[in-house]
Formats: sequence, C-alpha cells, structure tokens
Amino acid sequence: MSAEVGFLLSALLGVISFPPIGAWFVAYFAMVPFLLSAVRLSPRRAFRWGYLSGFVFYGATLYWIGLNSGAPPGLAWASAAAVIAILSTVWAITAWAVSRTARRHGLVWAALLFVSLYVFQEVFWGTGELGFPWIIWALSQTRFLPAIQIADLFDVYGISVWVLSLNALIFLFWKRAFSRKRLAWIFALVLIMPLIYGIVQIPHFSRGEPIPVGAVQADTPVDRKWSMSAEEITESYLKASAPLGDTDTRLVVWPETATPAPIRYRPWLRTTLQRYSDSTEMTLLTGATDYEQLPQKGMVPYNAAFLFNPGQLEPQRSAKIHLVPFGERIPGQKLLPFLGKLHLGQAEWEPAEKVVVFPESNSIPPFGCLICFEVVFPDIAARMVQDGAELLTTITNDGWYGNSSGPYQHLNLARIRAVAVRRSIVRSANTGISALILPSGRMTQTLGYNRRGAIFGTVPACSEITLAARLSKIWLPFYALILLAVITLLFWKSHRGQGSLAG
Repeated sequence: MSAEVGFLLSALLGVISFPPIGAWFVAYFAMVPFLLSAVRLSPRRAFRWGYLSGFVFYGATLYWIGLNSGAPPGLAWASAAAVIAILSTVWAITAWAVSRTARRHGLVWAALLFVSLYVFQEVFWGTGELGFPWIIWALSQTRFLPAIQIADLFDVYGISVWVLSLNALIFLFWKRAFSRKRLAWIFALVLIMPLIYGIVQIPHFSRGEPIPVGAVQADTPVDRKWSMSAEEITESYLKASAPLGDTDTRLVVWPETATPAPIRYRPWLRTTLQRYSDSTEMTLLTGATDYEQLPQKGMVPYNAAFLFNPGQLEPQRSAKIHLVPFGERIPGQKLLPFLGKLHLGQAEWEPAEKVVVFPESNSIPPFGCLICFEVVFPDIAARMVQDGAELLTTITNDGWYGNSSGPYQHLNLARIRAVAVRRSIVRSANTGISALILPSGRMTQTLGYNRRGAIFGTVPACSEITLAARLSKIWLPFYALILLAVITLLFWKSHRGQGSLAG
C-alpha cells in the first residue's frame, strides 16, 4: 500500500467511526495508516497528503453544513467549504510534524507529538467565538458508554487523548519502535483502565432524586416555521404536549424558538402559555425570540428561552450566550463593532452576558438551559452547575440541516456533555432527535427525526461538581503547556545531540 493511500484510508476509517455510523472500535486504529504514511513521506508531501485526507475526512463528516436551508445555497456551501478547509489543516500540520519529528528524533517522539499536537488543535479550534468543537475524536465513542465516562475528569478532550494514544501505541507496535511485549502491556493498561473506571461509574450516576420530565417535538417544517403564524405553531405544540397531561410530568420542554415570537411583547401568547402551565400544573420551558432596549444599541434581539411556572405572574428568561458564528452573529464585534453592520444572511442576535439558572420551583430542582450548540462547549454547562443547576435542558432546531449526519452528531455531543458535568439532560428538538439523557450518557427515551409527539420519564437530579466542570476554563492553556513541554524536550534533545556531535 502506498503512503498516499494510507492517508485516505485513515480518512475513511475515521468517517465510519463517527455518528451516524458510529463504529466506535474502528477509532482505536483509524489513524494508524495516517502515522505509517506520515513517517514514510517527506514533511512537504506529508503536509500535502495530510491536508487532502483531512479534507476528505471533514468533508464527509461536516457536509451537512452546506444543507443549511436557512441561508442561500451558495452561502451555505461556501460556509461548509470554509469550515472544512480550515479544519483540514489539523491533519496537514500533524502529518508534517510527525514526518519531521520521526526523521530527526525517532518514532516514539513522533507518536508523542502526534497525540499532543492533534489534541491541542482540537481544543484550539473549539475555543472562542469561532469555536466549533464538533468532529473531535471523543465523539466516536458515544455508542460505547464505558469509554466516555472519563469525561467527568478530563471533559471531551481527555477521551480524544485516550483514543489517539491507542492509535499511537498500535503504530509503535507495528513499527517495532521498541519491545513489542512492553508495548502490548502498555496498550492493555491504557485501554483497560479508563474502561474499568467507566464500568464502575455508570450505575452510580443512574441514581438520584427522580424528576418527572417530558420533551415535545412538533416537527414543524423548517421551511414554513417563520411563515406560519405564531398562533398556528403554538397550537401545534399544545396538541403535541397533550399526552403529557396523563402523566406525572413536572417539567415539559419545547424546542428552540418553538414559539417564534417575542413572548414579552405578545400578551396573548404569554396568557396562552401561562394558562397551559396553570391548568396542567406543569412547568413549561419554551424557546422564543426576545428583545431588549440597550444603551447605545437600541432594541436588540435575543435567542431565548422562557420558563412558565404554575401560578407565576411573569415568565423567567434565559438567553443564548454562544451564538453560531456567521449564522447567528458576525464574530469579532467586541473589537471591531462595524462588523455588526455586515449582512451575510445571519440573524444577528445579541449574546447574553451571563448564564441563568432557574431556581427551584414546582418540585423541580434548579436547572439551566443550553440553547442549540451551546451544549458542545465545556464552559457554559460548567458555569451552570457551579451556579447550582442540578439538571440541564437543551433546546435546538436541527431541522435546518435535514435528516443528515448533523442531528445525530449533535445528539451524541449532548450525551458527552451530560457525562462531563454529571447532569441529566432533557433534549427537545423541533424536528428531532429529542431525548432524555442520564448523567451516565445513557438515553432512556428518544423521539426520532421527523416524528411528532412527546416523550416522558424520570431523570435523576445531581448536585456534585465534577473535576471536568471545575477545570472547564483551563483546557486551552493546559493542552498548550503539554504541547510546549513536548516541543521543548524535542528542542533540548536536538540541542544536546548537536552538542555531543560537536564534542
């Protein structure tokens, strides 16, 4: 097999290890052909083929961005191409570094740099306004629950380190970098120890105070959502919620912008939703638009969620903090305010300044609401649990991307977030996939894509704060320091070698 084919083989193996296929075990050796090819080629050729194979990998896993029906087709596919082109540099840079290091310092150092450099780039591209921590190697493991339990210690990136380390060890075994017997023992320990931890943790986090909850999915056609009247859409959600009236559900969750109208400025809508909460004695959380008067900015819009409690005069509100770059807001406006005047088809929402935890009420413990892809960011959920949230909800509208890989990947990223902060998550999606997720990542109820109805059940409330939640703000500097340490050791090793030769 030629070295060039090895790169493309890794891209193919990587694709099938991620949802929706989700062949999780393939991820343990998917990058071995990549490593074998990188050490055979020159750094320049490794970079070139790394980029090409990265484009294939990210193109096959993120193609759905181009299906965004909320943007003009040309802009949607241009956005997809840009994201894929940028992320492909992760494979290119890693391939170049592995090739160069193997030639100068040997295979063991090349394998060490492979893991530290790749994970650092995952963290880097998942941080900040432009962050998109989506196709990370942790996502490949969501169908194998024991493997994702270490997320409560090291968040998603710890799982990525584990998966890539297994690949590096198989590569070293293949290349006979040193004693195969020793490598086999190391591989067995690296493989088994996290799995033992996971097997022990899963039953522990399936217990807790049971909270009766429900999620509603009205399957509103995304191409009609903003053309239908708010009255018509609200009525469809009330009908879809009807089965919950025969259960002991205390909290019912509707999806992102389920009521596409500014609730605070629509008295009839507030009255309708409050009447529903009062008559059913259920607390209702619904996504909606909102507006607020700000100094020097005037009336600004928010992507928000409103909470209606039985007998409460006014709803409580939480708004989205991390907006989709270029889809919901042009990034960089804090430094360059004029960017807000650019109109590329985005909604241009205003980001909220702080997280909101809804206080205990109606026998429901304090909880937070993650809107859409906020669920993939470690810091937002961590701040909620640090502020007292014992339960999480996430509301989304994945209908923009059709029945593609996107909704399935999004659902599974929410499962890892549940594990990382050890909170149950009630997920409501406009067109699917809605789910009740336990703190172990196991789903007890799901409602598939393009289906209409409601799911309900009990999920445990939790109050402990995980190590991952406590460390959520340090991942970028932490992995930067690890990479810096590896590079420093390589530099020292090179300098020491040159000194020995000179002597």
